[in-house]
Amino acid sequence: MSFELSVFPTSGFELVLFWLLVIGLATILISDFTFIPLALIHDRLQENYPDPVEYPLVTVIVPAHNEEQNIGNLLNTLLDQSYSNLEILVVNDGSTDNTTQIVRDYRRRGVQLLDLPPPNSGKHAALNYGLTIANGEIIVFMDADGLVEHTCITRMVAAMQSPHVYAVAGNVKVANRVSLFTKVQALEYIRDINVPRRAFDLLDISIVIPGPLGAFRKSYLRTVGSYDPDTVAEDFDTTIKVHKARDGMLVGVRNVTDAVAYTEAPERFRDLIKQRKRWYGGMTQTVIKHSRYRFAAAQGTYGTVAVPYIYLTLFAVPLLELVMTSIGLCLAVLTGFVWYVVAFIIYSLLETLTSLLALRLDKEDLRLMIYSPLFVFGYRQFLDLVRIYAFYEILRGRMKWSRSERYGSMQEKAKTAITQPRTNG
Repeated sequence: MSFELSVFPTSGFELVLFWLLVIGLATILISDFTFIPLALIHDRLQENYPDPVEYPLVTVIVPAHNEEQNIGNLLNTLLDQSYSNLEILVVNDGSTDNTTQIVRDYRRRGVQLLDLPPPNSGKHAALNYGLTIANGEIIVFMDADGLVEHTCITRMVAAMQSPHVYAVAGNVKVANRVSLFTKVQALEYIRDINVPRRAFDLLDISIVIPGPLGAFRKSYLRTVGSYDPDTVAEDFDTTIKVHKARDGMLVGVRNVTDAVAYTEAPERFRDLIKQRKRWYGGMTQTVIKHSRYRFAAAQGTYGTVAVPYIYLTLFAVPLLELVMTSIGLCLAVLTGFVWYVVAFIIYSLLETLTSLLALRLDKEDLRLMIYSPLFVFGYRQFLDLVRIYAFYEILRGRMKWSRSERYGSMQEKAKTAITQPRTNG
């Protein structure tokens, strides 16, 4: 008995599988292998900002609700910053745990505690309250479950030495790489978030100025308006308002990849679902809210480039991925798994190459690239399903602000990353 595998598809089913493979490859080549060359160019052209010539007062605003697990770690890294002209405001939003007492212990070191009465008013209210108290010329917003590298504030201020730069997005990484689940998320942040961020920086835009690490000129932020309560993605909403207000300006928003903050990623499926439902649902709410902000040339590169990218990645690509995966599996069952295995191997090689380049750009642990096949089958489809779930919750009117559980497991991992230089390997 002999077994022959035809190089080219012969049956109708095989032809369908073949063209699904071609479409999938084209999608990857257009997305990943468009951003990677741009990110490499950005790495070559990226301006090495010198240390600031001037050191204006910087106010760091940290909203906190029941953050006893991590708030002390964040304050320790803030008080250890190379940038000394800091005002640190912790807005305690009705915490019922030990958060208040922990922050009080830092008041003798200059940390200010601002209390909002229980029950908690919401993150937007805490941010707005901190903004009304802030004295700094530059406002940096951080999440209470994060940590920052020693030179983080210095690098962000250096990027804002030009008076035309009024907002800066930092580089957020996963700290608690304690399991396969969190290591996959760590890789996702580096390759699927930071690589496009580098590419978009060439166009002077940022898709999202992240809540865990974003900086604004106070005077400009106040002209844009306060944080609104009508979405659960206040950072994305504010980013769009900032870009809308700066139409026609040549310079404005920068993405600073050497200003690094670490965040605690969800360690359980239910917490990841809760987090991503809020991310995708909040982005959808914001897109609906700003639906008039379309693709007119007068709206600058954010309107002509970023907005189509948001629509594609938030709505079109996830549906395309799920449809292709479902059809591919069905046809594989009917005709054999040869073409499906071939496609999986090819996709995995391409995704691994993307991961390798992204990890080298960020001077990150190259061992993370072994998780790349999960972006072909498994993790990516899981996230696509969560997107659909988020859309369903919006239709039901049940999208509310929520957060994942805090674990306190990031401390040692993050301290190691902060105190030691990041190197490849």
